[in-house]
Amino acid sequence: MVNLTIDGKQVAVEKDATIYDAAKACGIKIPILCHDKKLHPFGGCRMCLVEVEQMKGRLIPACTTPVTEGMIVQTTTDEIVKARKLVLELLLLKHPIDCPVCDAAGDCDLQNLTYEYKVNMNRFVDEKFNHEIDYENPLIERDMNRCIHCGKCARICDEIVSYGAYTFINRGIEAKMGTEFDGPLNCEFCGSCVSVCPVGALNSRPFKFKARWWALQKTKSVCSYCGTGCQLTLGSKDGKVLTTIYDENQGFHNGQLCTRGRFGYQFVNSDKRLTAPMIRKNGNLQEATWEEALAEVTSRLSAGKSDPASVAALATPRLTNEELYLFGKLFRGTVGTDNIDHSAGYAHEALTKGAVASFGVAASPAEIADVQKSNLLLVVKSDAYETHPVIGFEINLGVKRKGIALRIVSDKKGKLTRLPGAKTTVHAPGNEVALFNALCKSVIDQGLAAEGVAGLDALKAAVADATAEKAGVTAEEIAAIAKEFASAEKALIILPIGQGYPGHNAALANAAANLAILTGQYGKEGAGLLIMGEKNNSQGAVDMGIYPKGTGLNAAAIIDGCANGNIKTLFVAGENPVVSYPNRKKVEKALENVEFMVVSDLFLTETAAMADVVLPACSFAEKSGTFTSLGRRVQNVRKAIPAVGLAKSDFDILNALSQALGGARYNNQGEVFTEIAANVPAYKGLTQAGLKDEGAVYPVALSAKLVPAAAQASAPVAGKLTLVTGSALYHCGTMSRFGEGPMYVCPDAYAELNVADAAALKVAEGDQVTVTSGTGAVQVVAKVGKRVPQGVVFSPYHFGEGSVNTITDGSEVTYVTVAKK
Repeated sequence: MVNLTIDGKQVAVEKDATIYDAAKACGIKIPILCHDKKLHPFGGCRMCLVEVEQMKGRLIPACTTPVTEGMIVQTTTDEIVKARKLVLELLLLKHPIDCPVCDAAGDCDLQNLTYEYKVNMNRFVDEKFNHEIDYENPLIERDMNRCIHCGKCARICDEIVSYGAYTFINRGIEAKMGTEFDGPLNCEFCGSCVSVCPVGALNSRPFKFKARWWALQKTKSVCSYCGTGCQLTLGSKDGKVLTTIYDENQGFHNGQLCTRGRFGYQFVNSDKRLTAPMIRKNGNLQEATWEEALAEVTSRLSAGKSDPASVAALATPRLTNEELYLFGKLFRGTVGTDNIDHSAGYAHEALTKGAVASFGVAASPAEIADVQKSNLLLVVKSDAYETHPVIGFEINLGVKRKGIALRIVSDKKGKLTRLPGAKTTVHAPGNEVALFNALCKSVIDQGLAAEGVAGLDALKAAVADATAEKAGVTAEEIAAIAKEFASAEKALIILPIGQGYPGHNAALANAAANLAILTGQYGKEGAGLLIMGEKNNSQGAVDMGIYPKGTGLNAAAIIDGCANGNIKTLFVAGENPVVSYPNRKKVEKALENVEFMVVSDLFLTETAAMADVVLPACSFAEKSGTFTSLGRRVQNVRKAIPAVGLAKSDFDILNALSQALGGARYNNQGEVFTEIAANVPAYKGLTQAGLKDEGAVYPVALSAKLVPAAAQASAPVAGKLTLVTGSALYHCGTMSRFGEGPMYVCPDAYAELNVADAAALKVAEGDQVTVTSGTGAVQVVAKVGKRVPQGVVFSPYHFGEGSVNTITDGSEVTYVTVAKK
């Protein structure tokens, strides 16, 4: 530690701290414009000038000057204040004074500092800039006339997002923050640049002219898209969520959000929200009262209690833990059916079957913090950036700043592939298990297995014939990865799961876990297996037991039961099987056949439109409770706005049904959490109040075991391409379709082809193509590039029109033909 004195206060800080860090640690505020704690020090704005007794004669920037032992610092002498006023005058020389129409007014550091330092006149005069304002993209407005050249947009885009959309161009008085060829902004539109811009140069277009910052009500909550568990602050006014507010001190991610979290909140305010219950009468859904709708549902579920095998229920892992717990208690306890599931059934098997068999717990043995504590990351599919973008940022930071080695095994290349030192091994689609088996065999053959690993003989026998060729890669690649992984001090495997990845199931989790266990890479920080659930509360849904545990049917069997008439009553809470479950025609036919279906949802989805009763549900912004992230962090979700229309939370819906059916009744969701803490071992000792803003990571007691995993052969089919599905960066499930931001950037389904395949098919970027499989055909837009290897076509699964589940059946890969329309 280093000891120094700042404004008379003694403070001890880490030796790599700056004066700014030290001042902040003892509660002294130093003004900054170009500093952000996530970014490398820049020292460009000169607002943080301070005086150091040992360096008399000049003022130095606090944000770039490291502390030294015995340093004596003054932060607010007359000379310092005079210098800061001069800096502000110079910044205002070119800066337009257009606060009345600037959306950053009230959230502008330059405006605040000008006020604080009482700069009410300027000794300097010059013409203002007249840069053309960039309105060309739908999400970010760029007005470089307001730019103060702090460089934060360029630095965050380069250092954390790893896209590099901005750069300084020109020099001196003509310098400005530009883009590629000084054209319109063309990037991923994550909005990180907007979040750190200290003035109004970069603004969120969806928020433009919606409200002044000081009029917003601020509510800390958790993002409702993917399983990363990013904390966010919702800015709301007049019962609507109008924006998300950047807070660099929020969450493990220091306020960093992806495009969904920052620009995807509009689904809460969508005009398409359901605002009243509906009951099907004479073939049409008609508005009804809550009493009528709940009476109808209660009557059917009550009748189902005498034949519980005829009742089934599907829930989205977007519900809170309290709602999911109540969901399980209602259907498994009160109604008496074990036919409950979520996410199409297979999307959680890596946790519910794989992790349980390999580690003895239905959760990852690692947590998100391990990403930056590792020495080597082995990412299964480079889509980790697209499925969980903020974890992609964590990987970026680990690789760039800490020199963590990055190895990727995937069926296509991606953004992570381009990180410094990253090596991507592209394998044949669907061969992930075969690849991990080959890695395990190579570890054994190279004599790199950890000492005393239980079950080693059985694993040796199981992988005896595993070869690199069976995985579609070279023996040299396998040997190199195996050696690097086993030899690393700490190595972590990152595995995304979800409805877009039917092959990422229990067998793959076992195969990946085998590599970690075999090499001793688990049970310590920076090592193990991080299984990344797709939705915001995928881990919570597993923790609350929302899957069949006994003789009950999983989601696929429930759909089959609807088709064959064995399931007569189906309750669907937030799921949209018509678009997101494999084989759309089969699902539609099954749901048409079920006698009675009730759907609670925010929107009249493709599934809700087929229901007999539709119940309008609340969004995450309209309720409180908890979500559990993929890293096992349980976090508070807080109500920010009133319910839309007559919508009720799923807690209120399920609580009312439970009471009507003779089950438990709760006064509030907090009572349910107390019951969860008493009955779910991992949550023992937790309280909602105790979670505070940070949340709590629940511990896991590992019981590691090698579990041989059988690899399924996946050989190419002559004349056909191999279809793999997954997530698009801008979307998560089917809910993001109702967020304006994601739909501005990625509005339609598409098929991504290799340039060679596209040329052979005479398909160009933007052409309409027909993709045909054994289960159907779908027409989508073609994308052409080099990310996807020859012979492979990739398509995201989020869209209702051109839905890819029309041509998939739940297999790891699907063989298709592609033809220009």
